[in-house]
Amino acid sequence: MEERMGPAKCESEAETPTHYPTHSLLARNRSASSLHQTLASLLPVSHLSAPPSLSRFLACPSPRGISAVFPSLSFSINQQAMGVAEHADVPPNPGWIPHLDMQFDNEDAAYAFYNSYAACVGFSVRKSKMWTTSKDVLAARTLVCSKQGFRQKKKGFEPKKPRPATRTGCPACMTIKITPSGRYRVTEFVPDHNHLLANPSTARLLRSHRAKVKERIAGDSGMPPDSSDKHQLKRRKAMPVGDAGAVLEYLQRMQVENPSFFYAVRVDGNDSIANFFWADAKSVMDYQYFGDVVCFDMTYKACDCGRPFALFVGVNNHKQMIIFGSALLYDESVESLRWLLDTFKDAMRGKQPKTVLTDQCMEITDALVAAWPRTTHRICVWHVYQNAMMHLNQVFEGSKTFAHDFGQCIFDCEEEEEFVYAWRAMIDKYDLDDNEWLAKLYEDRLTWALPYGKQVFCADIKSSLQKENLISLLKKHLSPQQELLPFFEHYDTLLNERRCLELQADAHAGQNILKVPPLRMLKQAANVYTPAVFKLFQNEFEMYMDCMVYHCGDAGTISDYKVIVDEKSREHFVRYDSSDSSIFCSCKKFESAGIQCRHVFKVLDYRNIKELPPRYILKRWRKDAKLGAVTDHHEYPSADSSKSLIANRDNDLCCIFSTLAARAAKTVESFTFIESQSELLLEQVEHILQTRTFEIPQLTIASSIQPRNLIESVVESLNHDNNTDTNVIISAANGISFTY
Repeated sequence: MEERMGPAKCESEAETPTHYPTHSLLARNRSASSLHQTLASLLPVSHLSAPPSLSRFLACPSPRGISAVFPSLSFSINQQAMGVAEHADVPPNPGWIPHLDMQFDNEDAAYAFYNSYAACVGFSVRKSKMWTTSKDVLAARTLVCSKQGFRQKKKGFEPKKPRPATRTGCPACMTIKITPSGRYRVTEFVPDHNHLLANPSTARLLRSHRAKVKERIAGDSGMPPDSSDKHQLKRRKAMPVGDAGAVLEYLQRMQVENPSFFYAVRVDGNDSIANFFWADAKSVMDYQYFGDVVCFDMTYKACDCGRPFALFVGVNNHKQMIIFGSALLYDESVESLRWLLDTFKDAMRGKQPKTVLTDQCMEITDALVAAWPRTTHRICVWHVYQNAMMHLNQVFEGSKTFAHDFGQCIFDCEEEEEFVYAWRAMIDKYDLDDNEWLAKLYEDRLTWALPYGKQVFCADIKSSLQKENLISLLKKHLSPQQELLPFFEHYDTLLNERRCLELQADAHAGQNILKVPPLRMLKQAANVYTPAVFKLFQNEFEMYMDCMVYHCGDAGTISDYKVIVDEKSREHFVRYDSSDSSIFCSCKKFESAGIQCRHVFKVLDYRNIKELPPRYILKRWRKDAKLGAVTDHHEYPSADSSKSLIANRDNDLCCIFSTLAARAAKTVESFTFIESQSELLLEQVEHILQTRTFEIPQLTIASSIQPRNLIESVVESLNHDNNTDTNVIISAANGISFTY
């Protein structure tokens, strides 16, 4: 808020300090090509480094100043428009850094210049104190960093939901005073900040840089400011005021806390914020283990009344839902969704899933075909049920049995004939022949109905989605009436709670011994599967006792069998090849869920085979699914910046220390030993960091890194004491232990 200080006389030329601030002196005699290096020496590296996903928007400094170049937008400083280049007596200077005695035609020109400087450095500008003459002419004005000062507390007022503090008492400022000629001269310039600065590529999203964006784009393109693509407007959702700043504040804070944190921001052709995507290191690691099946949940999208939030989720070896990445999608066009898919793939080290499940959306389908052509796309049957609850709301509320019948039809029918019969019976029972939505749904049944997708591996994710709807847990915090920063607090809480549950499940799987009947195949499964998966396996195994098997004939090493389930009189055909112990069932449960079926168990028992062939025990369902380093041959994202190098090294170190943590957790003695040695290691690392300069970005990453010295010797010694398998536990930077 502006503060009027009353009439004041103009300050004379003699009263102007003759010295330059230290930072200005450092920059005065440098060429424009070295300006970026000058800033790098004055500010922390993280202030000037853009995320890998945004680094392509940064341009090298030009002789006229540094430009942060974006599609249809440049932040190069137009000195002529500011009244500087042709009408100012300015001492020799690179041109874009303020300095004492710089003069401007008016206050607006000074503000525009300082605001452009702020965009290059990475902060937002606010007008502060002003002085006027007796004739109400501006005598002096101080322009400050938006984080200047501190928020005033109102006496006797305690808000129910206090906003996060944004001011830090930052001293950075520029003061101008009027001269006898009527122009304004810089009499004070303080470049120092006491807070983290925004990346140059994202600084333009701060409040003081958003106001002129639309006008600048229009000026560059020759189009009127309100011209836009009608289709894009249809697919876009207006971004509430303050959302961009809140999201960027959260993302940049997370990246400071964890260098491996990945985020990306998409700017559309109109230079407006379109999408945000982010994923932390644990999510990326989880994806390497369980990223074969991904559900892209956009059920809470722009057509709803809240913010357009989306999740990339999967299922781990405990049948728990895990988060691979998150996004805010203010633009749902095909081009925008393709950007999101490409960005997700980049974040996950170039690895795309085998199967992706989505909502019913033509834009998503088109984007997937273009971005992930080798990935199988299926409509998630759970999303079909959720959509039905919206489109058939009156039917659900008007009948006590419709929910059961509809759910049984889409979730329980395994064969095509069974599905068609159940669908027809449901339509007739509730008189829904004229329902257009159901008619269209049935027409598209090949893309979502279970009998038509049995050959596609989906990790039985539908059952996990039925139990856990993560977006519904966050939905109430996404209202446009609420600020966005509290949502991120709830998001982080949910993420940490889920990871604690995963940690507990890992501990339970590694320590508890399941009591199973004295049957070799059940013992085999109990030893390798997690308890949650073993429960599913055991259920199928027990059901084979109700099956009847008939030998249909042999052809060389191949034998065919017909298996009938007594209670439903269903026929399934099983083929066994004795040459390689391969076995196949027409129900395709193993192909879709990764767990063998009762029909196969019946045939194996018929042939007196008492153990399941190892090829049919998927590692993704095993207790040791996350044991050891990830066998991933995909290349890292291009390491053209120090940030990407640090992120890659951070991921490699997670793999190295995971084995050490797993062994040390076995006993109290080994845990205590590692805990004490970790303090010594940390001291040594801090000593190295203090005595050596930071590496330049052009360094290369070793293709493989192995634990050495203390780590290697400790692991070797612990292996002598503990020879049993275990899950691998590491401790993240935020103090919460995760399992890998």
